[in-house]
Amino acid sequence: MKGILIILSLLFLTACGAQEMAAEETAVERDMVGVTESAPEDTAEAPAEAPAEEVLEMAPKVAVNYSGQILDVMNFRTSDSLDMKSEHRIIRTYEEFTDYNEEYTILENPFFIDDESLNALQKVNEEYFKTQGFIAVILVESSGSNEVTGESLLVKGNVAEVFIRRRAAEIGTMDIATRHVLFPVSKEELKEVTDVKVTISLSAK
Repeated sequence: MKGILIILSLLFLTACGAQEMAAEETAVERDMVGVTESAPEDTAEAPAEAPAEEVLEMAPKVAVNYSGQILDVMNFRTSDSLDMKSEHRIIRTYEEFTDYNEEYTILENPFFIDDESLNALQKVNEEYFKTQGFIAVILVESSGSNEVTGESLLVKGNVAEVFIRRRAAEIGTMDIATRHVLFPVSKEELKEVTDVKVTISLSAK
């Protein structure tokens, strides 16, 4: 009889142990819900970026390109009563600007100048030429209805090439007009310039 009791006790203990193990496994499974294991990825090192100097050397070597950035280019017309001639000027000093202004009576007779350009011209003084200068292009147009607009400027060596768009009216007026395009250029970029090349593209209004 005693032997039977011992056997029953062992069976009871074994059953309890199995139940506890099953409960622990269930708890572990619950804890793992939403967790996805993934194999470790091979973390290849990203190639090192080239130093700034190398990047600059790989880029196309363009001198000074103002395309799309020359929002302060001035386009205006001056008096028709003056002698008319097409020319260009490199203006490095306030004295040269004064000569240009007086010869074309720009500020003296600003009838054809838009308010924005006139305001900018009136602000030009000796202080301005400590850091800036101008390339001035003057074109005589056969009709006052034609438009002349400065678009971009490229300094390459000692040559400043200016790009101008000329829009010719289909039916133009009979008056002759003197058009000015004034490109601001930094003094540093202007110091080597000795020649100006004017490239004009044509389009109809």
